[in-house]
Amino acid sequence: MSDLIQVLSYEGEGIDEVYNNGTWLLSIKNWRATNDVENIHRLEIHHTTDQQFMLISGKACLLLAPKGMDGETELEIQPLEIGKIYNLPVETWFNNVLSKDCKLMYCENADAGENGNSEYRELTPAQIEAVTKKVRAAM
Repeated sequence: MSDLIQVLSYEGEGIDEVYNNGTWLLSIKNWRATNDVENIHRLEIHHTTDQQFMLISGKACLLLAPKGMDGETELEIQPLEIGKIYNLPVETWFNNVLSKDCKLMYCENADAGENGNSEYRELTPAQIEAVTKKVRAAM
């Protein structure tokens, strides 16, 4: 292998930040119990940064809701296709659900989790039931 490049990978469960240059961060996310369809319970939002996702293998869905979501908001799902990049705009509520054989790469600002950029919101039982049905049908 050439000394001129870095080859980065991650085979473990969950997330590993494989590259961080202080400005942007690349992570690989593999299945973990938190992202299983059986454990859907909350969404996250970034108030100042976009985030990009690319499915490498397996199956995955993004759960989505607009900034002003509440307990009555119907969540959308976006099944991901291998090799396509999905840009999640700032101020969009999201989470992802992964199959056990999933490998997902995502890119975000290196400080995405700092300075009040990220916030979490629990879903209502009705939202969980509805989105779980949608995800099962899509995956």
